[in-house]
Amino acid sequence: MVVVDIETSRPTADMAELIRTHDWASTSLGSMAEWPSCLRVTVDLVLPSKAQIVIFWGPEFLALYNDAYAPTIGDKHPRALGRPARESWSELWDDLEPLLLRVFERGETMYAKDRPFYIERRGYPEDVFFDISYSPVRDEAGLVRGVFCIVNETTERVLAQRELTKTQERLSYALDASGMLGTFDWHIKSDTFYSDDRFAAMFSVDPDKGEKGAPIAEYMVGIHPEDRERVGAAVDHTIATGAKYVQEYRLLHRDGQIRWIEARGECLYDDQGQPERFPGVVIEITERKQAEEMLLRLAAIVASSDDAIMSIDLDARITSWNEGAERLYGFSAEEVIGQPVSIILPADRSQEEHAILARIRRGERVDPYDTQRLHKNRTNVDVSLTVSPVRDAAGKVVGASKIARDIRARKEAERLQRVLMNELKHRVKNVLATVRAIAMQTFRDEEHRLARAAFDARLLALARAHDLLTAESWSGAELSALIAEVLSPYDRGNFEIGGPRLRLPSEVVLPFSLALHELATNAAKYGALSVPSGQVSIRWSIMDDDSPRLSLSWTERGGPAVHIPSHKGFGSRLVEGLLSVQLGGEVRIDYAAKGLVCEIDAPLRDGWITPIRERTDAPGQVDASQSA
Repeated sequence: MVVVDIETSRPTADMAELIRTHDWASTSLGSMAEWPSCLRVTVDLVLPSKAQIVIFWGPEFLALYNDAYAPTIGDKHPRALGRPARESWSELWDDLEPLLLRVFERGETMYAKDRPFYIERRGYPEDVFFDISYSPVRDEAGLVRGVFCIVNETTERVLAQRELTKTQERLSYALDASGMLGTFDWHIKSDTFYSDDRFAAMFSVDPDKGEKGAPIAEYMVGIHPEDRERVGAAVDHTIATGAKYVQEYRLLHRDGQIRWIEARGECLYDDQGQPERFPGVVIEITERKQAEEMLLRLAAIVASSDDAIMSIDLDARITSWNEGAERLYGFSAEEVIGQPVSIILPADRSQEEHAILARIRRGERVDPYDTQRLHKNRTNVDVSLTVSPVRDAAGKVVGASKIARDIRARKEAERLQRVLMNELKHRVKNVLATVRAIAMQTFRDEEHRLARAAFDARLLALARAHDLLTAESWSGAELSALIAEVLSPYDRGNFEIGGPRLRLPSEVVLPFSLALHELATNAAKYGALSVPSGQVSIRWSIMDDDSPRLSLSWTERGGPAVHIPSHKGFGSRLVEGLLSVQLGGEVRIDYAAKGLVCEIDAPLRDGWITPIRERTDAPGQVDASQSA
């Protein structure tokens, strides 16, 4: 297909033909047969499109474009085809190259509306405007191979809009002067103040008086008492000097409502130079003043906040910095605004900011989390950081706001708490050691040997549970960890433990550990743990109904035949008594012939943590085949 350029009468082949017949073998692309599939597919999509599209391919940014794009580059077409962009767009290369590199090297997508460019396309320089969308073209491996550019020249619209804005400004002044927004005309010599209906209503004056005229004093009454003197002085100044009258002040309506207006006017003089009339207009600016006051309050809050409040753009450069940030990080606003945020990032936190910006670009909020930032003196500062996206008027994310709270005191308190907990652990161990020594001395004769051994074992079980609680700052203990700790002295690979993740409150941990110890001691003396082939299964589950309950069983197998005792010993009474009271449930011990079974059924209390219906192989779960 061949078309004729009407302006030059030059025959011009369409782009499909030009691309097909171009000497690609002489370029870095090579012949079309050698082109990567991603380029061939992209070209096939571009050519029939009615949108203005150009592809810049490879490190040289070789240009390929469609028919719709060709007119936008004027006499650069068709010589720009297959040539490096630096050659064809040399006059704007300093502007164009950074845009292309951000897409080609970083894989970013660039978008802008009415972006200005300087171009020479018809033998003379032009300032033109385009809507642009630059995005990466990737190959099968995900590597960026080219830049896909959709453009739409908006020069005529932008210029027309500018002219329209000027026209609207002129029209606005004309409307103001014509009284379309509320007008007044004060005849100074007779002190007769005329106004239109809207102006009179604003000042709580009867509209009939506005039309017929009334003393200016009646209008002055409608001005807020705190502004009245200032307005009167400004009127006197305009009359005395001839200066333009421009005042913003408040009106106080009869119903107590306060509204802001802006009044403009001037004084007219007679042939003798005496003040004769004072005409003017007013507009309501209540919403503007409210917005200004809100911004001032917000600015005051930000400025006075003890928290460090700052903002960054999407290039991770700091755009605002309050006094709280100065105090926390040691840098003044002048030192950091415009600088990359890496100025306050410790070396080991560099990737953290990339992850934050990735979420911000998706419009996500980063909830408070503990991290560290760098002080000017090169020390790390512990902070709790919250990051939120900042959007422009169109809702597009243009940056991020950050609130950093100083948590050094909290971190120090946590460190001190750990020290105190370790000291408590040490002291309690000393107490237990003393009790153990007293017991050894008290029961040292042979007659009390068994009682001494049982008491000693119970103390050790209590100490192990205490260690577990101390490690968790006495906040409770994971059931599986508690079982493993208490049963460790008896572990020969003969335990099977399994159940969902469950955390016991601290007040339950000690009695539960003692009960487990008694069951294990009994099994080691008389039950499954007394022989090498014996096995103990400890299983628990959550009964998920209207009132969730914990169901736990201790089942012995492979031990000696079980004989029902003639009376309950101390261990049995301890197991049943402690657990039923502390758990608020039921404890059943069955002396079955094949092996003792202890079953516990108790309601789940507040503070017991368990994911309902959790898979048995989920993180935090104990495998059923795991040994204690």
